[in-house]
Amino acid sequence: MRIARYFFMSLLVSVCQLFPVPDTRANEWEIGEDMEEFDACDSVILHYDGKTWNHLYHGFGMWLNDIYGFASNDIFAVGEQGVILHYDGQSWTKQKSPTTQRLNRIWGSSRKDIYICGDFGAMLHFNGMEWQRYDTTMVDWCRGIWGFDEKHIFITGNLGKVFRYDGEKWVERTTGTMDSLYDINGSSMKNVYAVGEYGTVVYYDGKHLKKLKPFTSKTLTSVWTAGLRNVYIAGADGLIFHYDGSKWTRQMSGTSSWLRRIWGIDEQSIFAVGDHATILYSDGKSWKTQKSGTNYFFSGIWGSRKDDVYVVGVNPAGLYDHITH
Repeated sequence: MRIARYFFMSLLVSVCQLFPVPDTRANEWEIGEDMEEFDACDSVILHYDGKTWNHLYHGFGMWLNDIYGFASNDIFAVGEQGVILHYDGQSWTKQKSPTTQRLNRIWGSSRKDIYICGDFGAMLHFNGMEWQRYDTTMVDWCRGIWGFDEKHIFITGNLGKVFRYDGEKWVERTTGTMDSLYDINGSSMKNVYAVGEYGTVVYYDGKHLKKLKPFTSKTLTSVWTAGLRNVYIAGADGLIFHYDGSKWTRQMSGTSSWLRRIWGIDEQSIFAVGDHATILYSDGKSWKTQKSGTNYFFSGIWGSRKDDVYVVGVNPAGLYDHITH
Protein backbone atom coordinates (compact mmCIF):
# COMPACT_ATOMS: atom_id res chain seq x y z
CA MET A 1 0.00 0.00 0.00
CA ARG A 2 2.83 2.39 0.81
CA ILE A 3 4.49 1.78 -2.55
CA ALA A 4 1.14 2.36 -4.31
CA ARG A 5 0.66 5.60 -2.38
CA TYR A 6 4.17 6.70 -3.33
CA PHE A 7 3.50 6.26 -7.05
CA PHE A 8 0.15 8.06 -6.70
CA MET A 9 1.84 11.04 -5.05
CA SER A 10 4.54 11.05 -7.73
CA LEU A 11 1.82 11.19 -10.39
CA LEU A 12 0.08 14.05 -8.55
CA VAL A 13 3.29 16.08 -8.42
CA SER A 14 3.93 15.40 -12.11
CA VAL A 15 0.47 16.74 -12.96
CA CYS A 16 1.10 19.83 -10.82
CA GLN A 17 4.36 20.51 -12.63
CA LEU A 18 2.81 20.02 -16.05
CA PHE A 19 0.01 22.46 -15.23
CA PRO A 20 1.46 25.21 -13.03
CA VAL A 21 -0.71 27.98 -11.67
CA PRO A 22 -0.70 30.99 -14.02
CA ASP A 23 0.67 34.09 -12.33
CA THR A 24 -1.44 37.01 -13.46
CA ARG A 25 -0.15 39.41 -10.83
CA ALA A 26 2.35 42.04 -11.80
CA ASN A 27 5.90 42.40 -10.56
CA GLU A 28 6.67 38.86 -9.45
CA TRP A 29 9.55 39.87 -7.19
CA GLU A 30 8.10 43.11 -5.80
CA ILE A 31 8.61 43.84 -2.12
CA GLY A 32 5.74 45.97 -0.81
CA GLU A 33 4.82 47.52 2.50
CA ASP A 34 1.04 46.99 2.54
CA MET A 35 -0.14 44.23 4.88
CA GLU A 36 -2.84 43.37 2.34
CA GLU A 37 -0.05 42.49 -0.08
CA PHE A 38 1.51 40.20 2.52
CA ASP A 39 -1.83 38.46 3.00
CA ALA A 40 -2.24 37.93 -0.75
CA CYS A 41 1.27 36.81 -1.70
CA ASP A 42 2.29 33.19 -2.20
CA SER A 43 5.47 33.12 -0.10
CA VAL A 44 6.97 35.11 2.76
CA ILE A 45 10.30 35.28 4.53
CA LEU A 46 10.23 36.52 8.12
CA HIS A 47 13.11 37.74 10.28
CA TYR A 48 13.41 37.47 14.05
CA ASP A 49 15.47 40.12 15.85
CA GLY A 50 15.29 38.48 19.25
CA LYS A 51 12.01 40.19 20.16
CA THR A 52 9.59 40.15 17.22
CA TRP A 53 9.08 38.51 13.83
CA ASN A 54 9.00 40.97 10.91
CA HIS A 55 8.32 40.64 7.19
CA LEU A 56 11.56 40.65 5.22
CA TYR A 57 10.32 39.51 1.82
CA HIS A 58 7.20 38.41 0.02
CA GLY A 59 6.85 36.99 -3.48
CA PHE A 60 4.21 36.00 -5.99
CA GLY A 61 4.01 32.96 -8.22
CA MET A 62 6.46 30.84 -6.24
CA TRP A 63 6.41 28.66 -3.13
CA LEU A 64 9.45 28.50 -0.85
CA ASN A 65 10.32 25.32 1.05
CA ASP A 66 13.63 25.89 2.82
CA ILE A 67 16.24 28.46 3.82
CA TYR A 68 19.95 28.24 4.68
CA GLY A 69 22.81 30.67 5.03
CA PHE A 70 26.27 31.51 6.27
CA ALA A 71 25.82 35.08 7.51
CA SER A 72 23.10 37.73 7.71
CA ASN A 73 24.22 38.98 4.29
CA ASP A 74 24.56 35.58 2.63
CA ILE A 75 21.32 33.55 2.72
CA PHE A 76 19.62 31.24 0.21
CA ALA A 77 15.96 30.21 -0.09
CA VAL A 78 14.67 27.46 -2.39
CA GLY A 79 11.31 26.17 -3.54
CA GLU A 80 8.91 25.11 -6.27
CA GLN A 81 9.79 25.11 -9.97
CA GLY A 82 13.52 25.28 -9.24
CA VAL A 83 13.40 28.72 -7.67
CA ILE A 84 16.56 29.89 -5.84
CA LEU A 85 16.72 33.26 -4.05
CA HIS A 86 19.77 34.91 -2.51
CA TYR A 87 19.91 37.63 0.14
CA ASP A 88 22.93 39.96 0.38
CA GLY A 89 21.74 41.80 3.46
CA GLN A 90 19.87 44.40 1.43
CA SER A 91 17.64 42.63 -1.08
CA TRP A 92 16.56 39.23 -2.38
CA THR A 93 17.46 38.33 -5.96
CA LYS A 94 16.50 35.36 -8.10
CA GLN A 95 19.44 33.22 -9.17
CA LYS A 96 19.68 31.21 -12.36
CA SER A 97 18.59 27.65 -11.70
CA PRO A 98 19.37 24.66 -13.96
CA THR A 99 16.14 22.85 -13.05
CA THR A 100 12.39 23.38 -12.88
CA GLN A 101 11.84 20.58 -10.38
CA ARG A 102 10.67 21.35 -6.87
CA LEU A 103 13.61 22.01 -4.54
CA ASN A 104 13.01 20.77 -1.00
CA ARG A 105 16.12 21.23 1.16
CA ILE A 106 19.43 23.07 1.11
CA TRP A 107 22.71 22.61 3.03
CA GLY A 108 26.29 23.71 2.56
CA SER A 109 29.69 23.22 4.15
CA SER A 110 30.83 26.64 2.91
CA ARG A 111 29.89 29.48 0.58
CA LYS A 112 31.62 27.57 -2.25
CA ASP A 113 30.11 24.17 -1.51
CA ILE A 114 26.29 24.18 -1.32
CA TYR A 115 23.86 21.40 -2.20
CA ILE A 116 20.14 21.49 -2.92
CA CYS A 117 18.01 18.35 -3.25
CA GLY A 118 14.55 18.06 -4.72
CA ASP A 119 11.96 15.94 -6.49
CA PHE A 120 12.76 13.17 -8.97
CA GLY A 121 16.37 13.01 -7.83
CA ALA A 122 17.07 16.67 -8.56
CA MET A 123 20.45 17.66 -7.10
CA LEU A 124 22.18 21.02 -7.55
CA HIS A 125 25.63 22.17 -6.46
CA PHE A 126 26.94 25.72 -6.02
CA ASN A 127 30.67 26.34 -6.35
CA GLY A 128 30.56 29.97 -5.30
CA MET A 129 29.95 31.19 -8.84
CA GLU A 130 27.03 29.28 -10.36
CA TRP A 131 24.51 26.51 -9.76
CA GLN A 132 25.07 23.31 -11.69
CA ARG A 133 23.06 20.13 -11.99
CA TYR A 134 24.76 17.35 -10.07
CA ASP A 135 24.49 13.88 -11.59
CA THR A 136 23.57 11.10 -9.16
CA THR A 137 21.90 7.71 -9.40
CA MET A 138 18.89 8.98 -7.45
CA VAL A 139 15.51 9.11 -9.18
CA ASP A 140 13.27 9.48 -6.14
CA TRP A 141 12.14 12.50 -4.17
CA CYS A 142 14.91 13.84 -1.95
CA ARG A 143 13.44 14.97 1.36
CA GLY A 144 16.33 15.93 3.64
CA ILE A 145 20.01 16.78 3.49
CA TRP A 146 22.71 17.27 6.12
CA GLY A 147 26.47 17.08 6.21
CA PHE A 148 29.29 17.16 8.71
CA ASP A 149 31.74 18.59 6.15
CA GLU A 150 32.33 18.58 2.38
CA LYS A 151 33.27 14.87 2.39
CA HIS A 152 30.50 13.57 4.65
CA ILE A 153 26.98 14.37 3.42
CA PHE A 154 23.69 12.47 3.76
CA ILE A 155 20.45 12.65 1.78
CA THR A 156 17.15 11.04 2.76
CA GLY A 157 14.16 10.27 0.58
CA ASN A 158 11.21 8.06 -0.21
CA LEU A 159 11.02 4.33 0.53
CA GLY A 160 13.56 4.63 3.33
CA LYS A 161 16.43 5.58 1.07
CA VAL A 162 19.60 7.17 2.41
CA PHE A 163 22.52 8.22 0.23
CA ARG A 164 25.94 9.14 1.60
CA TYR A 165 28.57 11.24 -0.17
CA ASP A 166 32.24 10.54 0.63
CA GLY A 167 33.78 13.38 -1.34
CA GLU A 168 33.84 11.44 -4.60
CA LYS A 169 30.57 9.57 -5.10
CA TRP A 170 27.09 9.00 -3.70
CA VAL A 171 26.39 5.53 -2.30
CA GLU A 172 23.01 4.18 -1.21
CA ARG A 173 22.95 2.82 2.34
CA THR A 174 20.59 0.19 3.75
CA THR A 175 18.27 1.51 6.46
CA GLY A 176 16.03 -1.45 7.25
CA THR A 177 12.84 0.42 6.41
CA MET A 178 10.65 1.24 3.41
CA ASP A 179 9.12 4.27 5.12
CA SER A 180 9.90 7.67 3.65
CA LEU A 181 12.51 9.66 5.57
CA TYR A 182 11.80 13.40 5.70
CA ASP A 183 14.82 14.83 7.51
CA ILE A 184 18.32 14.04 8.72
CA ASN A 185 20.65 15.79 11.16
CA GLY A 186 23.61 15.06 13.37
CA SER A 187 26.08 16.51 15.84
CA SER A 188 28.97 14.41 14.48
CA MET A 189 29.58 11.61 12.01
CA LYS A 190 28.97 9.16 14.85
CA ASN A 191 25.67 10.66 15.98
CA VAL A 192 23.20 11.10 13.11
CA TYR A 193 19.41 10.71 13.12
CA ALA A 194 16.88 10.44 10.28
CA VAL A 195 13.11 10.59 10.80
CA GLY A 196 10.04 9.88 8.70
CA GLU A 197 6.56 8.47 8.36
CA TYR A 198 4.91 6.06 10.82
CA GLY A 199 7.22 7.23 13.60
CA THR A 200 10.33 5.94 11.87
CA VAL A 201 13.68 6.89 13.43
CA VAL A 202 16.97 5.69 11.95
CA TYR A 203 20.28 6.12 13.78
CA TYR A 204 23.82 6.18 12.35
CA ASP A 205 26.73 5.51 14.71
CA GLY A 206 29.49 6.09 12.17
CA LYS A 207 29.37 2.55 10.83
CA HIS A 208 25.81 1.29 10.54
CA LEU A 209 22.33 2.66 9.95
CA LYS A 210 19.82 1.11 12.35
CA LYS A 211 16.07 1.57 12.67
CA LEU A 212 15.20 2.32 16.30
CA LYS A 213 12.24 0.98 18.23
CA PRO A 214 9.34 3.37 17.49
CA PHE A 215 7.90 5.52 20.28
CA THR A 216 5.02 6.88 18.16
CA SER A 217 3.14 5.82 15.03
CA LYS A 218 2.66 9.36 13.79
CA THR A 219 4.69 11.08 11.10
CA LEU A 220 7.97 12.63 12.21
CA THR A 221 9.01 15.51 9.99
CA SER A 222 12.22 16.97 11.39
CA VAL A 223 15.14 16.33 13.74
CA TRP A 224 17.79 18.54 15.34
CA THR A 225 20.76 17.04 17.13
CA ALA A 226 22.66 19.11 19.68
CA GLY A 227 24.71 16.23 21.07
CA LEU A 228 24.72 12.59 22.18
CA ARG A 229 22.37 13.43 25.06
CA ASN A 230 20.33 16.17 23.46
CA VAL A 231 18.16 15.39 20.42
CA TYR A 232 14.84 16.94 19.38
CA ILE A 233 12.28 15.49 16.96
CA ALA A 234 9.12 17.24 15.70
CA GLY A 235 6.18 15.94 13.74
CA ALA A 236 2.45 15.65 13.16
CA ASP A 237 -0.14 17.17 15.48
CA GLY A 238 2.37 19.29 17.38
CA LEU A 239 4.56 16.37 18.42
CA ILE A 240 7.93 17.17 19.99
CA PHE A 241 10.15 14.48 21.49
CA HIS A 242 13.42 14.93 23.36
CA TYR A 243 16.20 12.39 23.89
CA ASP A 244 18.44 12.80 26.95
CA GLY A 245 20.81 9.95 26.19
CA SER A 246 18.71 7.25 27.82
CA LYS A 247 15.06 7.71 26.83
CA TRP A 248 12.70 9.64 24.56
CA THR A 249 10.21 11.93 26.30
CA ARG A 250 7.32 13.79 24.74
CA GLN A 251 7.38 17.52 25.46
CA MET A 252 4.34 19.78 25.66
CA SER A 253 4.34 21.98 22.56
CA GLY A 254 1.07 23.76 23.20
CA THR A 255 -0.14 23.22 19.63
CA SER A 256 -1.88 20.54 17.57
CA SER A 257 -0.61 21.95 14.27
CA TRP A 258 1.86 19.94 12.22
CA LEU A 259 5.43 21.00 12.89
CA ARG A 260 7.53 20.95 9.72
CA ARG A 261 10.97 21.93 10.99
CA ILE A 262 12.85 21.94 14.28
CA TRP A 263 16.23 23.64 14.59
CA GLY A 264 18.42 25.31 17.16
CA ILE A 265 21.20 27.82 17.63
CA ASP A 266 22.35 26.08 20.80
CA GLU A 267 20.89 24.02 23.66
CA GLN A 268 19.07 27.06 25.08
CA SER A 269 17.68 28.42 21.81
CA ILE A 270 15.52 25.97 19.84
CA PHE A 271 12.79 26.81 17.34
CA ALA A 272 10.02 24.71 15.78
CA VAL A 273 7.86 25.97 12.90
CA GLY A 274 4.88 24.56 11.05
CA ASP A 275 1.32 24.91 9.82
CA HIS A 276 -1.10 27.71 10.69
CA ALA A 277 1.68 30.27 11.30
CA THR A 278 3.11 28.17 14.11
CA ILE A 279 6.43 29.33 15.58
CA LEU A 280 7.58 27.83 18.87
CA TYR A 281 10.63 28.70 20.97
CA SER A 282 12.32 26.75 23.73
CA ASP A 283 14.98 27.82 26.19
CA GLY A 284 15.79 24.17 26.77
CA LYS A 285 13.18 23.91 29.52
CA SER A 286 9.75 24.67 28.02
CA TRP A 287 8.10 25.63 24.73
CA LYS A 288 6.34 28.94 24.14
CA THR A 289 4.39 30.21 21.15
CA GLN A 290 5.65 33.25 19.27
CA LYS A 291 3.44 35.51 17.15
CA SER A 292 4.34 35.57 13.47
CA GLY A 293 1.76 38.10 12.30
CA THR A 294 0.65 35.88 9.37
CA ASN A 295 -1.47 32.82 8.66
CA TYR A 296 1.21 31.16 6.54
CA PHE A 297 2.53 27.59 6.73
CA PHE A 298 6.24 27.56 7.63
CA SER A 299 8.56 24.83 6.36
CA GLY A 300 12.12 26.13 6.73
CA ILE A 301 14.20 27.95 9.34
CA TRP A 302 17.81 29.08 9.72
CA GLY A 303 19.73 31.68 11.71
CA SER A 304 23.20 32.87 12.62
CA ARG A 305 22.30 33.99 16.17
CA LYS A 306 19.27 33.80 18.42
CA ASP A 307 18.48 37.41 17.46
CA ASP A 308 19.00 36.80 13.73
CA VAL A 309 16.66 34.00 12.60
CA TYR A 310 14.79 33.54 9.31
CA VAL A 311 11.78 31.42 8.31
CA VAL A 312 10.12 30.75 4.95
CA GLY A 313 6.41 30.15 4.55
CA VAL A 314 3.67 29.72 1.97
CA ASN A 315 0.13 30.99 1.74
CA PRO A 316 -2.08 27.97 2.56
CA ALA A 317 -4.75 29.07 0.08
CA GLY A 318 -2.24 29.64 -2.68
CA LEU A 319 -0.49 26.34 -1.98
CA TYR A 320 -3.77 24.45 -2.18
CA ASP A 321 -4.63 26.12 -5.49
CA HIS A 322 -1.17 25.30 -6.82
CA ILE A 323 -1.37 21.63 -5.92
CA THR A 324 -4.90 21.06 -7.19
CA HIS A 325 -4.80 23.24 -10.34
